[in-house]
Amino acid sequence: MTRRAAGAIVALLKETAAAHHEAYIATDGADDEWPLWYASYLVDRLPEVSAFMGTRSELVYWLVRLESEYLETNSEIPWTRFYATRLAAL
Repeated sequence: MTRRAAGAIVALLKETAAAHHEAYIATDGADDEWPLWYASYLVDRLPEVSAFMGTRSELVYWLVRLESEYLETNSEIPWTRFYATRLAAL
């Protein structure tokens, strides 16, 4: 996957985060089930910018896994870049 694709995924993840925050404005974006919401938002949009052709359930799996990996690495890069790099490789 190209840098361009990863950049498009970063933009899509930022859009998703903003939409999620707006949907959960009453709780300032707090949502313990955020992977379900994100997957529903992304499942039809992600294939437009990447090779991902999975189901919503598969996307929930990847979001949960990526969150765990991101937290374990204590990475200083933004979460959107971390997730995009890995999602682009799927």
